[in-house]
Amino acid sequence: MSKTWIKTLAALAASILLLSCGQSGNQDSSSVPEVKGFELLAHIPSDACGVVVCDRAAAGLENLMDSRSVFREFSYGALADSRMVISYHFQGELIPMLAIDAGKSQAAVKNAAPVMEAAAEFGLQSRLVAAPARKRGSRSVLLLSPSEPLIDASERHMEAHTSVMEVVGLTDALEKAPSKGDVVIFRNDAVANLLPKDFLSKYLTRKQLVGFIKGWSDWTVMLLSGSEPAGKGVYLSYDVRTVYPEDYSKAAKVYEDQGYGESKIPDIIPQGTTYVVDLPLSSVETFLDSRKKNLDAGAGLNKFVNACNQLKKNTGVDPLKWAAETDIKEIAKVQWKGEEVVLIRPAKPLVSHNIRYNTHRGFVSTLFGQGFSLADDSHDACIGNWLIIGSESAVKHFLASEVRQKLHYWPTKNVKAIVLADDCQLSWTRSELRFDVYRTY
Repeated sequence: MSKTWIKTLAALAASILLLSCGQSGNQDSSSVPEVKGFELLAHIPSDACGVVVCDRAAAGLENLMDSRSVFREFSYGALADSRMVISYHFQGELIPMLAIDAGKSQAAVKNAAPVMEAAAEFGLQSRLVAAPARKRGSRSVLLLSPSEPLIDASERHMEAHTSVMEVVGLTDALEKAPSKGDVVIFRNDAVANLLPKDFLSKYLTRKQLVGFIKGWSDWTVMLLSGSEPAGKGVYLSYDVRTVYPEDYSKAAKVYEDQGYGESKIPDIIPQGTTYVVDLPLSSVETFLDSRKKNLDAGAGLNKFVNACNQLKKNTGVDPLKWAAETDIKEIAKVQWKGEEVVLIRPAKPLVSHNIRYNTHRGFVSTLFGQGFSLADDSHDACIGNWLIIGSESAVKHFLASEVRQKLHYWPTKNVKAIVLADDCQLSWTRSELRFDVYRTY
């Protein structure tokens, strides 16, 4: 599997700081949705986990998740510059299919024949099928896949008008996607099938990862927006757009409400840091109110309230009142060299103290979710503008560590959230939702 795309999808999942397949239905031919620039999606079965819409077939093959794919081993001849869709389907394993615009029917057979012959030599199945008739003339589409049943399903879905185009929410996702350029679109409730089972396991459990993806939004759209050579590789930047309902059933709505804050975490993260979840806040009370609405939509509010009540009983302090009185302006989880801490920056500095027993154990993970949970939050210290929470060893090592010097890109003003995971980073600011990933040559 290509490390670039694996990291891209997995780090986006890790970036969801809180906490099914879309339904499809049959429609008659007059109501089949069609969005200009995305007509090939009518050939993609509705069970697709994700699709990549490519301007040019030959160049678009770089988007294939399997870096060793045989799709790259032969020439596409006259179809090299044709529009193409790559789709992924989970049938016990992840299976790709290519749908390539073969041109008008008169020329399609001539264009497709050498490609089909070459594909067969590599054990691929192929079929030339007629696209739905349009005003500009009938066109044909070349389907390629290692799975003949998947190609059969493509024809059935197109004829029955149950392609991925009929899945609820896809047309909303397409409205957020430009009609030019290579665009990645995936459904959040199916993207877990694209990820290795052990990926990011050093940062999140599989249950957390899958829950985060499903709970964040319905669809995610990614457009390659820039690249910057660096060292033995290149930083790729993606413009990320999400689709979610107006209610609080998805966690993305919580962030929409929270406003923007200032990120000061780069001033203190340790050398060797590999994972950061940073959440600047304009108002912690607004954020927690929105989070409670999100939990209520998912039937989790009673559990949250009970947990807060139990913490109040155990400590004599109401966690919600503690957060409001502390007036948290930034909270972050940091992992480095096998250690982890949570950092809290209040509006006004607290009274400094050395490492001591944490009298507010459990507060952070209860209030802010599993994205900020620690295996051990037994101790804390307060130095300068920061409250540091973690195990006694982690807090001690954090205070003694050197500040990390090299950060590729880290916005500090008007920030909603930033996540750094190995060589990937997601940055949500007032101006953009940007994802950067480092790809080695």
